[in-house]
Amino acid sequence: MRLVTWNCCRGRAKAKLPLLATLNPSIAVVQECGRPTENDPSCLWFGDRQRQGVAVLGNSEYRIEPINARRAPRYHLPFQVTVPRTFLLLAVWSVKNPKYPYVQSLIRSVELYRKLIRAQPTVIIGDFNSNAIWNRKREGARDHRALVTMLSKLGLVSAYHHFFREEQGSETRPTFYLLWKENRPHHVDYCFIPEAWTADIRSVSVGSYVDWSASSDHRPLVVELNEPCA
Repeated sequence: MRLVTWNCCRGRAKAKLPLLATLNPSIAVVQECGRPTENDPSCLWFGDRQRQGVAVLGNSEYRIEPINARRAPRYHLPFQVTVPRTFLLLAVWSVKNPKYPYVQSLIRSVELYRKLIRAQPTVIIGDFNSNAIWNRKREGARDHRALVTMLSKLGLVSAYHHFFREEQGSETRPTFYLLWKENRPHHVDYCFIPEAWTADIRSVSVGSYVDWSASSDHRPLVVELNEPCA
């Protein structure tokens, strides 16, 4: 199973989504994607604007259905995956809003979906727009540290950090380049998986600056897992 998240930095779905084919995703979450013009049952799209939303794609082996759940901050979308693994997928694009800016919005969504997360294996994947380097100094702040701690208590770990043995805030493989500049790298895209799944990780990779520089200021994060034995 290959899980992919990529913020495509706006643009028509017809132009951006085919770029993922080289990554061969089983499930992909694509932020800032325009609404597809053709009806494609393998692509679920959610957004308030035609040119900018979230696309969730599954290949022919995966059955993905939206879940009707409590209303969370915008663009934190729960799905039920039933084949061949059964798990909850929370597709994330953390955006700025007056009540819950960026990481605070995801913290709020995890609070709202806590029961769903505890009920079954869960993957939380997407553009969090967050990193430990921006943690606040005061105790109890609803920052990246608070999010990681909350997810850890729910049994979820970052596949990237587990695989590369890197600390939060010390990532060596950026997923985002501010203003598209190579000298302004950050790591803001994540895939959190159940701790029990870490033994199944085959590989984790991040797209290079050069290969994706013409398409987006973000780079795709790819997590490949072995399928469980029948």
